[in-house]
Amino acid sequence: MNCNTSIKLYGKVVLKIKHFAFLLFSLSVFTSLSFTSTFAQKIDSLTVINKSYNFYVIGDWGRNGSFNQRELADVMNTTAGIIWPRFIATTGDNFYENGVASIDDPLWMSSFENVYSGGNLLMEWHPTLGNHDYKGNTKAQIKYSHKSRRWKMPDYYYSYTEMLDKEKILFVFIDSNQFEDSYYKHPDRYPDLIGVDPQIQLKWIDSVLTNSDAKWKILFGHQHVYTGGSRAEGDSETAKYLEPLLKKHSVDIYFCGHEHDLQHIKPEGETHYFVSGAGSQLRPTGYMEYSLFAKSVQGFCAVSALSDKLLVQMIDYTGKVIYKYTIEK
Repeated sequence: MNCNTSIKLYGKVVLKIKHFAFLLFSLSVFTSLSFTSTFAQKIDSLTVINKSYNFYVIGDWGRNGSFNQRELADVMNTTAGIIWPRFIATTGDNFYENGVASIDDPLWMSSFENVYSGGNLLMEWHPTLGNHDYKGNTKAQIKYSHKSRRWKMPDYYYSYTEMLDKEKILFVFIDSNQFEDSYYKHPDRYPDLIGVDPQIQLKWIDSVLTNSDAKWKILFGHQHVYTGGSRAEGDSETAKYLEPLLKKHSVDIYFCGHEHDLQHIKPEGETHYFVSGAGSQLRPTGYMEYSLFAKSVQGFCAVSALSDKLLVQMIDYTGKVIYKYTIEK
């Protein structure tokens, strides 16, 4: 074999390798596009409102990606590519079973950072605390705000106001654990509640709502006021503290978790009660007197706000919109 023949053979081999590589690349692109297209079709029933202020609500979620937590996170990421949220609110029980021990607890990575890692989910998260968080170091969840660029929890309860065109929307994040009288009887289980006076927070909530001129008022907490779920038989200790304030100030929505399901309950009055506690492990649910919707499936709420209406869409872990409701004002 002479030199020219070797060069020709080498050239053919290189061309074949390049051709094969191109085929692999084309196949990978086709597969990626096909998967994206197929997956996107699963959320085609999303209602998209132009120029709306969007946010998501998820609760009872931190279980190292198990119980479809990771699958739901992927759906949230895909949905955020269509309806981009300004922030993601949590309704508590951010880390099971016993909260976090410190800002360096491995659960920060295994239950949060490495689960909600999609490129569309890198916005601010505004958490509230749940009873399982209180079994750990609650202050660590506040301090993690200084370590994380997206975990924004300045205190046990906090609020802020945003603009919707010419109207304002008020967001109030509360610590409803302080309203559970029975928790104070178990200082070994909830040590961070020792010495807490719930009246201080109640006065703060009343003051925030009184001094706000926002057209829309939305509260986030953990424990429910109304439920048709697995805790329906017991009385809500939070309700006796919180419901009078919700009625007094005509609060539009109270989002909570605690019940591991998705619910919409509308009793008499102005306030709508949405349960968004289906971030991972589920419990059975059902309907009560004022129920409009209830389902035990992993999911979250996507909310789109305009000056004259709020749209709440519940989306499950398969990417299906399972419930929609519009509040007009």
